[in-house]
Parts: sequence; structure tokens; C-alpha cells
Amino acid sequence: MKLPFSKIKGTKDKYGNEADFFLKLYDLLFEFSIRHGFKYIETPLLENEKVFTTSLGQTSDVVEKEMFYLKGSERKEKIVLRPENTAPAIRLYFEEGLHTEPQPLLFFYLGKMYRKENPQRGRLREFTQWGIEIINTENSFADFYVIYVGFKFLKEILNFTEIKVKLNSLGCEKCRLKYKNRLVSYYSRYKNKICYDCQRRLKINPLRLLDCKNAICQPYKKNAPFILDSLCKFCNLHFQETLSYLEKTKIFYELDKTLVRGFDYYERTVFEYYLEEDNLALGGGGRYDLGKAWGQNPLPSVGLALGLERLKIILEEKGINLFYSEKPDVFVAYVGEELKMKAFEILENLRKEGFNVSFNFFKQALSQQLEYANKIGVKYVIIVGFEEISKNAIILKDFEEGTQGTIFLSKLSEELKKKLKQTKNV
Repeated sequence: MKLPFSKIKGTKDKYGNEADFFLKLYDLLFEFSIRHGFKYIETPLLENEKVFTTSLGQTSDVVEKEMFYLKGSERKEKIVLRPENTAPAIRLYFEEGLHTEPQPLLFFYLGKMYRKENPQRGRLREFTQWGIEIINTENSFADFYVIYVGFKFLKEILNFTEIKVKLNSLGCEKCRLKYKNRLVSYYSRYKNKICYDCQRRLKINPLRLLDCKNAICQPYKKNAPFILDSLCKFCNLHFQETLSYLEKTKIFYELDKTLVRGFDYYERTVFEYYLEEDNLALGGGGRYDLGKAWGQNPLPSVGLALGLERLKIILEEKGINLFYSEKPDVFVAYVGEELKMKAFEILENLRKEGFNVSFNFFKQALSQQLEYANKIGVKYVIIVGFEEISKNAIILKDFEEGTQGTIFLSKLSEELKKKLKQTKNV
């Protein structure tokens, strides 16, 4: 049906099986996160732009090109739709005075993010992210644990088989200063051959050179100096400890000297998950300290984020059936308006027993109700009729077998359980 308007570019409606998929995935993520020691947080969709401009970096793609601003908000404070949730989580930590709680804090979030990207398969302007953060510890075990939890979720819950972790360390401020000098010296030789954005990055933020996706810059990026050669002994020890933990848990990793991630707040460990066969990125994260960036006490932290819509597309492409569509156990129909509430009573009693019960009490004719039940693929249908209900019984119809019989209400739950068990064992 044609309307004079449509959904906003880069957004997506979820309904039917897709909506069911995400509801089940959300439930899984809540259970999985809590089981692994993380507590749920929720931050506003609206944030002051400074939350991101002072953390992600002025030259990051998100700050330069992708933030949604609220019209008219610039008079007092510029308000944006959040493009990510790490910086808001740390704002929450400082604003709510969470330093008084036992440290470190393990948080997880699940919510909508917004970026003004060019919509394409797997990239939307409104998308859902799950993320975890371990706040206020520089212990290398935190780096390992975040990587481990993400790896475990992708492998054991989403059933991705061949996953590898790409890793790098960006070191501390002193390490990066030393490395930036080497990087500038190297790229200066090719400043007239690299793309326009990289020519600008060379002057403003050299580390972003390694984040360039332009094809003409790839040969120069490939031969760029390795930052691990510029690490101080403390940063090197921290990184080696992280790698050692991964090796002990048999998590396959690969060092990637070009991995810097897209935000300026990262330091020391950065990582991304990839499917080995396709070299396809699934998500990632790293270590950061927004306390220093915001003029507060140091707050060493580490986290990760995964985009759920992107993961669903990859699951479909790989033919991984994470959730099978669940049909109702039984459908309740009735004969005549006088029996509608009696049928409703039976329906509710079955739900209390734990059955997944469907109905269509908006259609009065029995034929229309049965037609609906057939369309949604229900095997068993309860028909509440005048003659049967006068004997405290109902008709139980098997749509697939084309058979039916009369069952007393007192035996209905027991009989249904028996039939459903037989169906599942077939």
C-alpha cells in the first residue's frame, strides 16, 4: 500500500520472524552477560556532543561525518543521537559517582545507536549494539576477559565455528608519540601519492593513516612501520601478558600492525573478531582511558561492541539457523459467540500450564478460525463445542493427521504434553 511517506533512510522495520529472532537474541544476551559477571546499564539516546567530540577524536569518521544533531540544539548545547555507548558509559560512571562502589565495575549495554553512514548491506543509520565494559583496572586479565567473553559469545552462542582474533597494541601516550614520528617520516615520502583524506591525516592525526580503506593507500599501509617495535617495556609486558592468557585458553589470534580501530580513545590493546574463511569482521574493541581525556583521575578500562543487525546478516549468509521459528503448541477455537469466554478460560489455563497457545477470537465463524490455524502451521487444535463442553470435554483435532477425538478437560493438559512429546521425538 503506497503512503505519502516512508521509513527514514538507513532504518529498518522488524516484524514476524525477524522480530522474533531479535527478541530471542536480546534474551540470550541478557542471560549470557549476567552469567559472565556484567551488570546492565542504560544511557540516554540523546547526549551532549562533547561526550563524543572529546573522546572519539575530531578526525574520526563518526565525529567528522556521521553524527546526527538535533535541530536548534546548538543555542545552549549541541545535542546528538549517540553513535556508540562506551563514552556514555564512562560519563555515567563519573556523573553518578560510581568510584565509591567496589572496583572494577563490569557493565553491559544493549541498545540503539545512530550514525549518518551511507546505508548498505550490514550498515544501517539506526542499528543495535551489544557491548561490555570493564571499568577502572589496567590489569591485563581484563583485556583477556573481554576478548574471551566476546569470543565465547560468537562461537558458543551464535555458532560461528572458525573465528580468529586480530590484535595490536597502541601503547601509551609516550609509545604513540615515538611511533607517530616514525609513521610521519615514512608517509612523508608518499604524501603526494596517498588519498586526500590521508594527506590531511598526516598533518592532524597520523594514526588514522592506518585506518584508511582507500585502495590507493593500501600498498603504503602494508609496508608502514610496526607499532609493536615502539612499545615501552610496561606496554610490551601488558600486551605479552594478554597474549599469554589467550594462548592458555587456546584462542587463535593474529597480530595486525595496521589495526588501530576507528576512535582516538583507544590505547594499548585493540582487537577485532574475524571469520577465518572470509576475513570478515564481526566486531571488536580495546582499552581506553577517558578519565585522562576529560580532565578527571585516570580510569583505565577495556570493552567491546558487536552490531547485531550485521551479525544476523552474516548468520544468514553462512546458513546458520540460530533460532528455529517456534509454532504454537496448540490453537483454541470455539463454536458460537456464547462459548467465546469459555474458550478463553481454557486458553488461559493452558498458558498457566506452560503451553504456547494461539487463537483468533476476532473471527466468529469456526471455519475462519480453523483456516487461520492452518495458515500459521499449528498441528493441534482444540475446538470448544456446545455438546462437548456440556460434558466438560473438548475436541482435539490433529491437522496433520486429519484425525480428531474428544478429551475431558481434566485430562487435556496431560494428553497435550504426551502428544507434543511424541511429535518432538519424530
